[in-house]
Amino acid sequence: MVDARAVYRAHPTRDEIDDVLGQRLPAALGTLNEDGSIHLTYVLFLLEAGYLYVETSSLTRKARNVAARPEATLLVDGQAATGRRLMVAVEGTGRIVTGAEAQRMNRHLRAKYIEDAALESIDRAWGELDDVAIEVAPDRWRSWTNALFRAETEKHVDGSYGDIWRE
Repeated sequence: MVDARAVYRAHPTRDEIDDVLGQRLPAALGTLNEDGSIHLTYVLFLLEAGYLYVETSSLTRKARNVAARPEATLLVDGQAATGRRLMVAVEGTGRIVTGAEAQRMNRHLRAKYIEDAALESIDRAWGELDDVAIEVAPDRWRSWTNALFRAETEKHVDGSYGDIWRE
């Protein structure tokens, strides 16, 4: 008999989490709309000194939501160097970063995703549009790996199929 609790509560290691958060992956950012619904959008992110940062414009819904209601959740789905696929979610308190601090943080974030040769040009293009950063101070970390789920699934699949997973 399968222990569903073990399968669905399998957690990655801290090293696997750090590995995924250091990769150039998109994240889903959830913020709270005025009517209580969730605004969800894909973003680029940076983990620095224990905080997560997202570059944006003060005109965006995500920035307006954080300014009014500072709850935020960031979800990253990736694959660690160990080969295990995992999900990392950070729930926390959001803060709008402005001025020189936002410019500095946005440049650090861009440097994670943009080639060095293009960074100055992207700074000029995006710098006038994205005037703030959203900082998320983690209150709760959640993580999950599908390793046990995948292993349990593969026990029940006829080997004649070959690799059943679409990549």
